[in-house]
Amino acid sequence: MAGGNMDNSQLQRDARFLRIMAIVLLVMTVAAFAPRYVIPLTLGTYDPPASWNMWMHPHAIAGFGFSLLFIIQPSLIAREKFAAHRALGWVGAGLVLLSVFSGVGVQLGTFPTTESDVSNIVGGAFRLFQSLPLMLGFFVAAVWLRKRTDWHWRFMYMAAYAAVGTIIGRLFLHFTPIEPELIGALVGPANLAFVLVLPISDKLRLGKVHKASWISLAVFIAFQAVVAPFALSETWMKLVT
Repeated sequence: MAGGNMDNSQLQRDARFLRIMAIVLLVMTVAAFAPRYVIPLTLGTYDPPASWNMWMHPHAIAGFGFSLLFIIQPSLIAREKFAAHRALGWVGAGLVLLSVFSGVGVQLGTFPTTESDVSNIVGGAFRLFQSLPLMLGFFVAAVWLRKRTDWHWRFMYMAAYAAVGTIIGRLFLHFTPIEPELIGALVGPANLAFVLVLPISDKLRLGKVHKASWISLAVFIAFQAVVAPFALSETWMKLVT
């Protein structure tokens, strides 16, 4: 967020909401990647899942770094340390770019795959054509509108939460009894639930939904509506198998 165009009490409430959701994101991220990345890495038993393993560690660094920064930034705003917030924004830009480029590398490294690898085929399409583009797009929009605080922080929220599909999928896989082939169908609605938190929180805190929240929701649903048929298409299947 950038400071400037709202009263301090509203700024504090918004910062509190963002901190809570940032902590939720960090907990989800750690839990999702602990079984097959964090714990094996600490034990020295980590086995990269793809030939492009050079991207795995940069992607993890970007993901965890962005989650931590997502906690720090609203705290700086709450304390009205706007200069520090702007300086760390450049770090955030670097982490987002690293996350996107390394995410593409990690995903492409899993292809070609087999036709039976449905979760990776469908999940890969959503990662490449929804999660990563939305993360980058919302972040750019947030930077562009950095002087309009109410728009800026909402698009930053979306930069984080529009891209949690992989995290949600891993949580389902590792911590629920749901069959792997069914997880793909649940990830989209679960991701949508986190996107809906934004307009719902607006309504609860402000009595109305902010225009940026409506736009964010519409963009997210539009991407899902376009990517879902493609992810299940024969064309995509042939490209990745």
